[in-house]
Amino acid sequence: MSAANTKFTPQEPDRLDELVDGEVVGENDPPIRGGRTGSRAAVVQALYESDSSGHPAVAAVKRLAVERELADDDIDFATRLVQVCEEQRTKLDSRIAKLASQYPSDQMPLVERNVLRVVMAELEMDDAAPQNVVANEAVELARLFGSDSSPKFVNGVLGALLA
Repeated sequence: MSAANTKFTPQEPDRLDELVDGEVVGENDPPIRGGRTGSRAAVVQALYESDSSGHPAVAAVKRLAVERELADDDIDFATRLVQVCEEQRTKLDSRIAKLASQYPSDQMPLVERNVLRVVMAELEMDDAAPQNVVANEAVELARLFGSDSSPKFVNGVLGALLA
């Protein structure tokens, strides 16, 4: 295959790649609060781990929640949220592809895709936080784990979703 026929789309590296490559994510690196914020962060990380290594996301989220010393209610929420993300992965990815049609989902960075999966899955849950809270936290998770352009991208997709 010649170089002219090779399709390569450069992407900005995201910070989660650096954290997954051998560094332990703990209370100080990066600073993540507990509560539902910590639950959402653990879910994003577990989905990322599952996408990049094939580890089961439910087991990963339980490990991350325990490492982060989340309360039992927050561990339960994180577990339920990651299960919804896994069970509805195809449906969520289809919705993301429609909302971000200018950006093919197979080329979308894992952090952004997983943050959007988490938001959409949570909004479908009976005990979801208000939309504006979930959206604001999604942008913060994109800022924490993604590249410099991640928060703007996630915010734009959420604007289309919640319009």
